[in-house]
Amino acid sequence: MNGKEFTITDVVDSLGITRHTWLVFVLMSFALLFDGYDFMIVNSTNLFVAHTFWPDNPNPGALMGSLTTWGLLGMVIGGAISGIMSDKIGRKKTLVIAVIFYGAFTFPQAFANDLAFFAAFRLLAGLGVGSCIPIVYTYFSEVMPSRWRGFFITFGGAFMVGGWVVAGLVANPICNAATPLMGDFTNLVTYVTADGGSAEMYSNWRLCYFIGALPVIYGIILLFAMHESPHWYASSGRMQEAVDQLAYIVKASTGRVETFDATLLIVPPKPQKTTPSVLFSNKFIVATCGIWACYFVGQFCVYGMNAWLPAWFVGIGYSSSEAVALQTWNNVAAIVSNSIVGAFSDKFGRKRVLNFGWLLCIAAILLCSFFVTAGNFILCLVLMLLFGFALNWAISAVVPLMPEQYPTAIRNTGTAWCQAFARFGGSASSIVLGGIAGMAFFQLDGVTNWSSVVLVLIVPFALGIVCTVLFVRDTAGKSFEDLQAGMKEKDDAASGNARFGIMIAIVVILFALCIVCPLAVPNWTKLPIALPLMAVGMLLPFAFFFVFGGIQLAKDKKAA
Repeated sequence: MNGKEFTITDVVDSLGITRHTWLVFVLMSFALLFDGYDFMIVNSTNLFVAHTFWPDNPNPGALMGSLTTWGLLGMVIGGAISGIMSDKIGRKKTLVIAVIFYGAFTFPQAFANDLAFFAAFRLLAGLGVGSCIPIVYTYFSEVMPSRWRGFFITFGGAFMVGGWVVAGLVANPICNAATPLMGDFTNLVTYVTADGGSAEMYSNWRLCYFIGALPVIYGIILLFAMHESPHWYASSGRMQEAVDQLAYIVKASTGRVETFDATLLIVPPKPQKTTPSVLFSNKFIVATCGIWACYFVGQFCVYGMNAWLPAWFVGIGYSSSEAVALQTWNNVAAIVSNSIVGAFSDKFGRKRVLNFGWLLCIAAILLCSFFVTAGNFILCLVLMLLFGFALNWAISAVVPLMPEQYPTAIRNTGTAWCQAFARFGGSASSIVLGGIAGMAFFQLDGVTNWSSVVLVLIVPFALGIVCTVLFVRDTAGKSFEDLQAGMKEKDDAASGNARFGIMIAIVVILFALCIVCPLAVPNWTKLPIALPLMAVGMLLPFAFFFVFGGIQLAKDKKAA
């Protein structure tokens, strides 16, 4: 750099988008593709798994919803652990471990004959799935040019949704096959239908989980093909390795051999603490409230509805094959949404694009509620395309904000803990929506009226708008060094400890009211206190955000 001081971002931004940029993008995005398949294969097969586990129960309700929940709970734990691991031992090592882990523990799920066995391995696989996503997003944010950071992060997320689509495309023909695809292993199942009759199927869904073991091979490829982030090297004090990595990036991008003087590399100072409690310190609490609230809303709505879309369409008269096809097209629209929302976010600003997403979600929910009907597959298809596009626009617009809120030393901790917390919303949503759907108020002639149930989602979308307006700051196009320089100096050593403890208590309450009680208490959703208590569990985090985020926001404005 001609004897001048420089930052890592200076070098990366000076190169722009190159062939190397795209090679890194494709390599990392396939981790999200396999990740998306692993998650969505449960939603794409849950009707068939439910018939195998509970053949005498035509409406398993919360039990069927819990098939999704166990993986999400594993994702919560895995994300929380891997966020800290990645900041300590590096992005590469943690990602390789995560990818191999979730591939290895998806395989045994094919042998499950009851919920306990399935849930145990689903939970273990979820540890790897939850670890993978935040690491890839953080890595993208650290190796891509600043002005294109949002585009690459959300476009990479499109590969995860692509994995959802692949899961649907794989599951539909396999699960609906009229013959056993693996002999006696995919045994014949006779189950009770909603009208009191009976039907037969083969448990071919097991083959879908064998396919889910392919990431083990991909993890080995990553071990040799992936390079560590220079930002992580520098934050860890490994300056020579940081500049060596920069030299590699320059050569891979331009063919030019260049050396960098490690003594001239400018690295922003690390926080006094790097534990998760610092996310709730005076310096970061407003940012944490913004991204945690918005991503919680997105996870609740995306995972909740994806878990129940097939049941919704089967309930109004479509076949299982048509229901899964509609869900798959919903996710095709999500791919389009993910692919472009980052570019809009880079151009028009994070906050504006996110608020547009929430408003579009409310419009889509209203249209789906009024116009999703039996006998008009084309109209339902159009509405699912709109719904998938809107919902994934909103949740994907949050993703670039996550790594931009924190310095390198806690960047993946911040990103991973945001996603881990939000997955409690996703974990609870399939159960909560399943419980709501079973309540008398939402029944029509003994069948769940999903057109009424989906209107409940307007509440979280409205909360998303409020939290975006209050807490989200625009970080589009800014270098990490500029973003960190713009963070006001506040005590970050101990100011977050009490708030962190309160948030953990809230998460425990949410877990108890919205996950444990529906699964452990017989006929929980039929009790008069069930809905109010679940509402309390889901709304308590927002009370935290408004109180503590609002207090700090008022202090910051007063100080300014």
